[in-house]
Amino acid sequence: MAIAIVATVTAATLGAAADAVRSARGDPVRDALQARASDELRLALDLIKYDGPAISPKAMSTTIPLADGSPIPATIGIATAAKADGSIAVTVTASEQGNAAEVASAAAELAARAPLPGTQEQAAGLVAAPTGAP
Repeated sequence: MAIAIVATVTAATLGAAADAVRSARGDPVRDALQARASDELRLALDLIKYDGPAISPKAMSTTIPLADGSPIPATIGIATAAKADGSIAVTVTASEQGNAAEVASAAAELAARAPLPGTQEQAAGLVAAPTGAP
């Protein structure tokens, strides 16, 4: 009887230790999907900042390289939503094709659009001083 109790406790302890090692090591597929979603979010925010939220296409198929060298087929999707305060909510989702359990997403909010780089804006009603004025 005592041996059975010790065996049960040992099995439970080893099982918990194995789970802890797996979770500490991480999931390379999920990590790669999360990294790609975060990278694509930065690009999407820049695009929306200058061109507006009408992005096409909303999803695309690609491959994402893993640390061990074999790429996985994935789908990258983007969703935008205008908010009442004028800001734009942006969500980028990366998912492994053929495995619905492997999904990662990154989200951010863009407060305001920006003028294109290099453009010069003047406040309404102001006139530039003439050249050669004292």
